[in-house]
Amino acid sequence: MTPAPLIELHVHLEGAIPAATLWELVRRHGGDPAVPDQAALGRRLAFRDFRGFIAAWTWKNRWLRSADDLADAAAGSAGAWAAQGLIYVEAHCSPVDFAGSGLGTAAVVAALRRGLDRVPQVEVALIVDLVRDHGPEHALACAAEAAALRHLGVVAVGLGGRETSFPAAAFAPAFACARAAGLGVTVHAGETAGPAGVAEALDAGAQRIGHGFRAIEDDALIARLVRERIHLEICPTSNLRTGVVRRLADHPLPRLLAAGVDCSLNSDDPLLFGADLAHELRLARLEFGLARERIHQLQLAAAAAAFQPEARRERLRAALASTPGDP
Repeated sequence: MTPAPLIELHVHLEGAIPAATLWELVRRHGGDPAVPDQAALGRRLAFRDFRGFIAAWTWKNRWLRSADDLADAAAGSAGAWAAQGLIYVEAHCSPVDFAGSGLGTAAVVAALRRGLDRVPQVEVALIVDLVRDHGPEHALACAAEAAALRHLGVVAVGLGGRETSFPAAAFAPAFACARAAGLGVTVHAGETAGPAGVAEALDAGAQRIGHGFRAIEDDALIARLVRERIHLEICPTSNLRTGVVRRLADHPLPRLLAAGVDCSLNSDDPLLFGADLAHELRLARLEFGLARERIHQLQLAAAAAAFQPEARRERLRAALASTPGDP
């Protein structure tokens, strides 16, 4: 059976590499004595909290050393998305993570695009992450580089990294640079820190918020999200696995939806969290009790929030003619 068409707005390309693809990259570069086989690879990527997640992420990046590695990783990620039935993905990438290999932003994006083009069944737009931990000046330079890469499918900049390392307000010049060039802006906020970070990100120029679920703690902020039609990219399994929610039953997604907040469901980092978008849609039914039609509405909301011209968003909405498959 052909999977129903799906759309995803919040997934990190380097965190969506299939385990088999990553294992080939590990072997390509001589391996790790502590990881003798692919089963051990899964154990090496296991973690208990947000700090452990960052450690697993950093270890994984050790095996992405060249443009060819990045192209192969991108092709692997795109193949996995296509197999799920995804027709459109906005994938984050973090060029700064590969500066130590002598690869600048343009070289990283070009390599990723080369790999993505091997899988034409899924359209993948790229979001270039401006990592908080490298500071506002680096972010401004990276935003300017991203603005020159629209021909390679860059549609937005994102802001990731530790929410507490730099306030979002410090990145307003980078966001302004991106928006002046016609790029969108999405900011990770309201995940490991509270609702004030969400409000600050919006004030600094964010158009969408990655995670953002802690907005539920501030009634005035919820009212603002509804009034301004701010889209939240919700990633429930990610929030559980990194420990920012203790139980799925504690996740405020149902309350956000009941309040009228615009949301979509997303996988964030399937390699590390063990959950792809299809899993998140099933989870929405089984854990949160959302009806198929409500889940379909979340997919339509994703199409409407895509960093694309209105005509393209309308075609995406039209492609979502069928509801997600039975979870």
